[in-house]
Amino acid sequence: MIVTCPSCDAKYRADPQALARRGGRVRCASCSHVWTVDDDALTLEQPFETGAPAPEPVPEEPKKPHEVIRERAESRRRQARLATEGAGWAAVAALFVVIMAGAWLFRVDVVQAFPRAANVYASVGMTVNPHGLEVHELVVERIEARGTPALAIEGALVNVTGRERPVTPLRAAVLDADGAVLVEWTVLLESPELAAGALERFRTVLPDPPANGTEVLVELAPQATGGTPSQAPAQSHDAPAAEAHETPAAH
Repeated sequence: MIVTCPSCDAKYRADPQALARRGGRVRCASCSHVWTVDDDALTLEQPFETGAPAPEPVPEEPKKPHEVIRERAESRRRQARLATEGAGWAAVAALFVVIMAGAWLFRVDVVQAFPRAANVYASVGMTVNPHGLEVHELVVERIEARGTPALAIEGALVNVTGRERPVTPLRAAVLDADGAVLVEWTVLLESPELAAGALERFRTVLPDPPANGTEVLVELAPQATGGTPSQAPAQSHDAPAAEAHETPAAH
């Protein structure tokens, strides 16, 4: 395409696509005249002066100060919005972690306040003891008391929580090979409560135990767990939580 300067009649070869991108505005390299090329006035048959310099493209007009200020303000607002959204999601994640940690650390308190929450913990494989007391170190042995065969049971009641807990009675039972209860009795402890992390040892003796007994179970008494109180053919100290122990074979 041939372009002719309307001021000095200098002629130039121009790329139509480049002209279209600039809106047809060109500047004459000879006289610096600026004009807009009229498509109707252009012709490809006009003679072309070889060696004539190509017209200089018109540079974009610099942005006005208020446009620069507006763009910078919009950029700052966009960055602030992204930062706020990121902080919001971080806060949600942190809150979730705090809630889950609290649910784990204070699971005993949660189940005490909301007993049905025990089912929720069980659904994720956690068994929660709402009383915070457990029977540990259970030892069972056959002895002879005043010439009569007997079963001596020793253990410790432990407060596994971080606060003081009231002590409740224990239920001891002798089971047969099928798990049926042959005899059961209540074991009482002396202390009314246990400090955080504290333990109290207990010992109970069952005279003339069943010959077919194969296992001894010690757990929180039914009155501590909301069940029906059991009969107590024998007594001793006290303790809650559950632990089973095989009965030693009789000699």
